[in-house]
Amino acid sequence: MSDPFTRRQGQYLAYIHTYTRRHGRPPSEAELATYFDVSPPSAHQMVDMLARRGLIARTPGQARSIRVLVPPEALPDLASGRLPRPEAPSFVAAYPQLAHWIMGDGWVELGRSDDTRSLARALDEGGVVWEGKEHYGSVDELLRDLNGGITVWLMENA
Repeated sequence: MSDPFTRRQGQYLAYIHTYTRRHGRPPSEAELATYFDVSPPSAHQMVDMLARRGLIARTPGQARSIRVLVPPEALPDLASGRLPRPEAPSFVAAYPQLAHWIMGDGWVELGRSDDTRSLARALDEGGVVWEGKEHYGSVDELLRDLNGGITVWLMENA
């Protein structure tokens, strides 16, 4: 899937959004041209392109009527034009009991060994407290199962 806009288009969108928030009104095309160091016709062409692509809306015949239609969280950084990366949940947020287990007195083993066919094991000083399945569809599935197994063991042995 292609990006919804180019890096340069994203910079224009970010500038229009930022300017509008700071000044309470959208920038003029002349201000866009000055900021991006382009000719007024070039700024006008960009505004037309953004409107054709459905990224902004304008009221015909009304000055300073540009409205950005892209949600603010989807706008790139103004300086670089890079899109924000969605933040993955932290390991602790995704697997709280597993994180607590390995930061405490327990540990885990992942992968097969000569002794077992399971892909995941939770251990403490007394030995194996939980053992997973032989196959998982993904590492996330394995970690969710391990987190769940530790949760159950902790509840049963609290």
